[in-house]
Amino acid sequence: MTNIENPQALEGVRVLDISGPAGFYCTKLMADMGADVVRVDPPDAAVDCYPGPFYGGESDRDHSIYRWHYHTNKRSVLLDINSFSGREIFDSLLGAADVLVETFRPSEAIVLGLDGSSLREGYPSLIHTTITGFGDDSPYSDYKATDIVAQAMGGLMAITGFPEEAPDQLGGEQAYHMASLHAAVGTLLALLSRDMDSMGRDVQVSMQDCVSMATLQTANFNYYTWDGIIRSRTGLNHAFSGQKQASERLSYSRTLYKCKDGWIAYAAHLAPPNAWRNTVAWMAGYGAEQELGEQRFEDPDVRVSEQERINQVMADFAAQRSAQELYHSAQKLRL
Repeated sequence: MTNIENPQALEGVRVLDISGPAGFYCTKLMADMGADVVRVDPPDAAVDCYPGPFYGGESDRDHSIYRWHYHTNKRSVLLDINSFSGREIFDSLLGAADVLVETFRPSEAIVLGLDGSSLREGYPSLIHTTITGFGDDSPYSDYKATDIVAQAMGGLMAITGFPEEAPDQLGGEQAYHMASLHAAVGTLLALLSRDMDSMGRDVQVSMQDCVSMATLQTANFNYYTWDGIIRSRTGLNHAFSGQKQASERLSYSRTLYKCKDGWIAYAAHLAPPNAWRNTVAWMAGYGAEQELGEQRFEDPDVRVSEQERINQVMADFAAQRSAQELYHSAQKLRL
């Protein structure tokens, strides 16, 4: 419902979402900002398009919590746009839309008549946002690309994982999220431009480019210029640990700890305010804080010099408990 007194940024903007996973977060952001987003799903969408966990254990898309998360605040319709009747309905929706978000490869878009030139001819005021693996001008432009492919081709996997093992994929579909975020920002700018000249825009986003930028920021050349650090896979250790001579090496905090049934990622003790005290209180609830409860550890300089010991106490604490126990006990303290 429209809030007249406090309108959202995108109230009144109509978005047609026919994207794959690389675009889900893009249109979710726009829906959360008040846009009227209509999600178009094919009638025969496979279950793996909307993976689990499933509410109530029913393995179908209507019970996929993944789907609920990414399509919150959207309306949806099942359409076969390759059929005559389905395409008629789709075209009517497209005619009323301000924005189209899709993730077709260039050859697929041409077959469907949803390539840039066709859309610009038929819908001159439309903002057409497309997310592909490698961009339209790449030699790989028509290659299929999933999250793991984009992470690998963008270089981020090269610095993720253990040094003695093959590169690892970051969790949480990071490439999809990076591309969606850039696409959402580009779409907002295109809408702003259209407000000034009434002209549509084409917003093209390459997942590889987005991941490459994240790699550049994470493995910034300045680290080498200033400190001689060459980013590499460091496993459980901090990204900059083990990069210098022993006499110059700093001790960095870990953020991954092995527990009884897997691993936990925890870095809340590194962030203010009261982060350290809350972490000690968490461990003290189990009588596992050891000497970390001493007043001297309130001093950040002491924690830097004693980081190896802090790492060990944290590791001992995690090793004796399950991931679920650690997660829920930390949540009670809002960690």
